[in-house]
Amino acid sequence: MIAAIAIDDEPNALGVIREYAKQVEDLHLRETFTDPLAAETWLHRNPDTGLVFLDIQMARMNGLELLRRNPGSKAKVIVTTAYPDYALQGFDLDVADYLLKPFALARFRQAMEKVRNRPATVGIAPFPPDPCSEDIIFVRTEYRIMKVSVRDIQYLEGTGNYVSLHLPAGRILSLQNMRSLEQMLKGCGFYRIHRSYIVSIRHIETFTRKSVTVAGRELPVGDSFREPFLEHIGSHYRLI
Repeated sequence: MIAAIAIDDEPNALGVIREYAKQVEDLHLRETFTDPLAAETWLHRNPDTGLVFLDIQMARMNGLELLRRNPGSKAKVIVTTAYPDYALQGFDLDVADYLLKPFALARFRQAMEKVRNRPATVGIAPFPPDPCSEDIIFVRTEYRIMKVSVRDIQYLEGTGNYVSLHLPAGRILSLQNMRSLEQMLKGCGFYRIHRSYIVSIRHIETFTRKSVTVAGRELPVGDSFREPFLEHIGSHYRLI
């Protein structure tokens, strides 16, 4: 059984966590707190706490500050926040998952699965295991079919009826559409950031809320893709 507490200065948000927790068999939500300072005291007195649901933007203390003030805590942390910007700030303590409000029960269950699978002593690699690290695809061009290493693809760019695959050696113009290539590369470390761009997470150099830089080129992040992209980065990769 996972003993947990929830910290959020919005009672309604705590109510959602309470209801979801009742539907997870191995989760026991022991306490909820609207005051992060009171929660900090409780954690010191209950070192056996295994999990903390933690809001970030709170009146008395920022959730990230609470994490930094308690580096010795063995409790795993699931961040719950309405602000995707915090996925970009990064923090120096490991977080099991990053839930962007409002989140559904299915997403809550997914976060709990990450907690269960998370080792007691965490050492997160910059990238999770890549199932396509040795894979190749064959790309249909106008005159021939070309073999392409998936690892070499930096990003895909939709250009009218064609898709450009950008590689270190140059660009390949494919006759396939964006959707078919997106499905082909699903699970291979690629993410769609715009209706015209799919990027390889491996090749991202920098990013902000509005753009992603890959291979020296700044690509726009579409409004409808922004929050899913930031949530994906926050929940799948370590931010330090």
